[in-house]
Amino acid sequence: MVIKWSPVAINSLEEVYNFYLAQANATVAHRIIMEIRQEVRYLLIFPTIGSVQEQNGKATQYRYILKQHHKILYTIRQDCIIIAYVWDTRHNPKTLAKILKQQIDKEV
Repeated sequence: MVIKWSPVAINSLEEVYNFYLAQANATVAHRIIMEIRQEVRYLLIFPTIGSVQEQNGKATQYRYILKQHHKILYTIRQDCIIIAYVWDTRHNPKTLAKILKQQIDKEV
């Protein structure tokens, strides 16, 4: 099994980096990105370790793991784990629901 990052996930990871770059410095931003990437590696050993993401009270195809203030959303396929999005949990959860709906609609 391998881990693949979706273009949306890569973009959201870059947003996390840029946020911490502006709020702190490059060292802090790099450390946080590396911590997120390290957390994702655990999925290779335990792909179902994450909680099931619910939307409107219903389970979705996504699972998530948490690292500090970040929710790492992913889905499991036969041969890979796809990282779908990295979400800052301090943001409005309704925005995340819209993002996930768009992702689900693209996949259908």
